[in-house]
Amino acid sequence: MASRYHGDALLVVGHLQIPVQAELMAGPDAWRGSLRGVPTNRIFDLLDSDELRLCMPNGQERRVRQEPASHAHESEFTIVPISGEGCAPF
Repeated sequence: MASRYHGDALLVVGHLQIPVQAELMAGPDAWRGSLRGVPTNRIFDLLDSDELRLCMPNGQERRVRQEPASHAHESEFTIVPISGEGCAPF
């Protein structure tokens, strides 16, 4: 059975800390989802970074990868699809 999380998270990109709204789903073998509220002007920081980390309100932190997909722009913000490493942090 899949578990879901919808709520606040913090995306860490190098020295940047970006507050986001996470919509995540965990299946038996992997977890993935999307992050809303990433400033469009920070997309290149994500693409250039060697490591992206997602920090959850419960203190859990996991490495994530930006998935290759079209970004849906919401004015000055972008939706970023991700997949996570390790067990789901929620």
